[in-house]
Amino acid sequence: MGAISSCCSQRHSNADDDVSGRATSTPRKKGRHGRTLSATFNMSLVDEVQRSHSLVNVNTANEEELMTLPGISRSIAKSIIEYRNHIGGFRCAEDVALVSGVGAEKLTSIRTDIYVSYPAINRSSRDKIVPTAAVMKESSTENDIIVCVNTANIFSLLRVRGIGMALAKNIVAYRDTHGKFNNLMELLKVKGISPSNLEIISPYLSLEEITQNGNASGINYSNGDIIHLSENTKIPNGAKGMSSSSLEDLLQILGPLAKVPTRPKVDFVSLKHKNRTVFRLATWNLNMFTSEKAKNPGVREAVCMTIIENGFGIVCVQELTDLDALKIICDELNTPTLPNGKKWGGRRGQWTYEVSKATGKMYEGTEYHGFLYDKSQKISLHSSCVIAKAPEKKKLLSCMPFAGVFSISGGLDFVTVSVHLKTAGMCMQDHQCTDEDAEILNDMLEAAKDTFKSERNVIFLGDFNLSSGASAFDGFRSDGYIPCIPSSTFTDISNNNQKGSMNYDNIWINKQTQRVFTGVTGVVRNGLSNAWIPNGWTWGGVVSNHCPVFSQLYSKIDIEREEINVADVKFLLGSSHGT
Repeated sequence: MGAISSCCSQRHSNADDDVSGRATSTPRKKGRHGRTLSATFNMSLVDEVQRSHSLVNVNTANEEELMTLPGISRSIAKSIIEYRNHIGGFRCAEDVALVSGVGAEKLTSIRTDIYVSYPAINRSSRDKIVPTAAVMKESSTENDIIVCVNTANIFSLLRVRGIGMALAKNIVAYRDTHGKFNNLMELLKVKGISPSNLEIISPYLSLEEITQNGNASGINYSNGDIIHLSENTKIPNGAKGMSSSSLEDLLQILGPLAKVPTRPKVDFVSLKHKNRTVFRLATWNLNMFTSEKAKNPGVREAVCMTIIENGFGIVCVQELTDLDALKIICDELNTPTLPNGKKWGGRRGQWTYEVSKATGKMYEGTEYHGFLYDKSQKISLHSSCVIAKAPEKKKLLSCMPFAGVFSISGGLDFVTVSVHLKTAGMCMQDHQCTDEDAEILNDMLEAAKDTFKSERNVIFLGDFNLSSGASAFDGFRSDGYIPCIPSSTFTDISNNNQKGSMNYDNIWINKQTQRVFTGVTGVVRNGLSNAWIPNGWTWGGVVSNHCPVFSQLYSKIDIEREEINVADVKFLLGSSHGT
């Protein structure tokens, strides 16, 4: 590999380096801890048949057993037991997130260590594990309510002790299919309701609407008896310390968050092309990517799953707004904590990262670039630097690119130049390029050539904010560069326009690099949204308004020319998996 300019610092690696990597260009600053969602996420990860003695049954565990779980203190263990007794036992492991002190974030860290199971029911064990109807009547308060099982919606049913989200949905679904319940014994036909469950919940259910203001009213129970309510009647309440209306409002807000987001069905990517090893080089503008944004579980999962599902080896990232954001993604890639990442059966990789020094200003803040790369694909980063200005120019580049010198053990050395161009043409309604745009690109090209005089394989990639067909790229074309993404292919995405309308993100490769270009390239559109990402006042937003784009390159440079047909590009739109 040729020599590099002294402006790039040599990256010394050793066997003791943390696999997650670290930003060596700038001292790390402590990021703020963003607020995390407190919804009850349905992290259903462990099949019933896979339970073993090493897992903790949260319906029977004592304080000491619960304290063996990560992050569970004695006070939280007590809260779990108190809440368990209060509701008559957990219906599913996700209900543990409702316990004070647990929440969704802590649940994700213990989810694979716990399960829910009811032991064989007999008189003695049942009395120890769950309260009977008589006990619940004795412990109820004057503010308790009775719910009509024939008219209540899911959220009203959730106010009954012993009814969780799954059971409430099953009751409503059964009622919608079979009609109203004639007596409470019919609830035994509902999936999930056993005789012991019915004993717990039946005192708090009615077949008809009642007036709960102290006036007498009749409730027809399953045995046919009429129970008359008076001012002294104690009726059960669903949530201690929270009004029924506020609980219902909360559940309505968090309802969409209760399911594990689905991922598109994909085939595992083969890193072989024409019997030769390949790797995938990608670029992705993550759109104002802060640590707070990275901590959102939906964002984290969408980014990480997109990377591993598409077999990326190197990802050049733009619009980082702090130094710690990329580390959060790297850690999740190496040690997945979210459900889809945990159950992924394909290649995971061994990821590390590099973050640049400041490359410019963005939205009244500082912008950084970053590299994520998979060491298990034998990819290494030798050095990196910010290219500040073109030769013989005093003025700094307005959008300083971040360059890295990579090598693959197969024998390929190359330079990647990550670009986020804020063009003057963006201010125009027709988005036509200007002379200033062309000057910026030409200065960037000359600066890279001056910095890497001895490097043969140079790749410019990123968010250019211009179509690859714009005249501003004439300097690139005359220098032998070609774009991997056609100008007719859109690279943006939004909830309102999933197909996009702009061609801004691209990968430009020079003549030498074209020798190792397989002709496979693509724009990834599937899997970029997530139910846990906000979308205005709703949920299911996209992680960024840019799609990741990639090109597939051979890992070795010593291949026969006739094996490559650059003109016959196999382009993959929407799905990134090619052969």
